[in-house]
Order: sequence, then C-alpha cells, then structure tokens
Amino acid sequence: MTKSLDPEPWRGLPPEAADVIEPELEGITGEILATIGREVPEYARPLEGRFGRGLRRGVEEALRQFVALIRDPDAGRGPGREVYVELGRGEQRQGRTLDSLQAAYRIGARVAWRRIGAAARRAGLSAEALTLLAEAIFAYIDELSADSVEGYAEARAEVEDLRRRRRHELIALLVAEPPPAADDLAAAARAAGWRVPARLAVLACEEGEAEA
Repeated sequence: MTKSLDPEPWRGLPPEAADVIEPELEGITGEILATIGREVPEYARPLEGRFGRGLRRGVEEALRQFVALIRDPDAGRGPGREVYVELGRGEQRQGRTLDSLQAAYRIGARVAWRRIGAAARRAGLSAEALTLLAEAIFAYIDELSADSVEGYAEARAEVEDLRRRRRHELIALLVAEPPPAADDLAAAARAAGWRVPARLAVLACEEGEAEA
C-alpha cells in the first residue's frame, strides 16, 4: 500500500538540523539570487529598487522560516505567508504569468538542497534525516508556491472587479439624460478599456441580462 505524503515533513526532523542549516543561510541566499538571475530571463536584471528588495526578502524570509519551522513546527508560518502572497500579486500587476516565479522557486529549492545537504553530511546527520530534509525542503517550496498562486488569483480578481465597475459606470453614462460631454465619455471609455465607436446601436434586454 502506497504511503500518503506527509504535508509537514519538517516535523520529523531532529531540532539540531536547524543548527546545521542556520550558519549556511547567508551563503545560500547569495547563491540562490545569483542562480535565479542567470536562469530566469524575467529576473535577469540588477537586484535594485523595489524588485530587488522584494526578491531578496523573499529568499531570505523563506530560509529563515524554514529553519524556524524545524525548531518549532507548531509555531506555523503565520504572517510570513504574506511575503509570498504579495510576490504573486506583484507578478499579476506586472502583467506576467506565474511561470517565472515558479521557476525561481524550483531553482531556489535545488540550490538550497545542494548547500544544505552538503552541510548536513559534514555534520554527520543520518541517511534517514537527510532523506527527510530533502522532502521537507520541497514540501516547503510547494507551500510558498501555493501562497503566490493565491496572491496572483486575488490580484486578478481585483482587476476584474474594477473593470466590471468601470463598465457599469460607462453604461450609465451612455444612457444618461442629458448625454455626457464628449471628454467625460472618452475618459470613462478609457477606464473601462473600451474604444468609443463612430456609431452606436442600442439593444433592449431584461435588466438582469444587461451585463451579458
């Protein structure tokens, strides 16, 4: 019978694993950022400004939270989730898909496992602990990825809601009496993402079908 995957495999790690990983965090952060810059075209730019700060914070916070979970699995991630929800929101605002961010997560997991695995072997952790450590890293990255998917979906829903409201405002202007000024109509059309045509036809329908 196939054994179900543990959603929180870090609970089975010995607490001393956190002491092995913590001294490596600065070096792992630098290597992850450098590798992402080389391997993900969308992120191949100087780590400056808001973008750079956000990416660096995401990597640093991910590693810090992972160590904290090993030390105290019951503490949970709590407010730390918002970092990754916001990264997903940011991708949507920039008009990108989540492909680049997901690629960055995968690269981060591979680099982290290579560095952490080497440190764990030097420290003499058992083969069982090493196996569980690898599983914990990739399960943890799945959680971060899910947080970003949530943020991306939330941001997209907000954009759609705003577009819907703008369209309702435009419809109200189009049927207003007296008719709106041309400049007001043009501004409302731009906000709704609609190009004002040279001619306009009117369709009568039930109120509940107006949006459709």
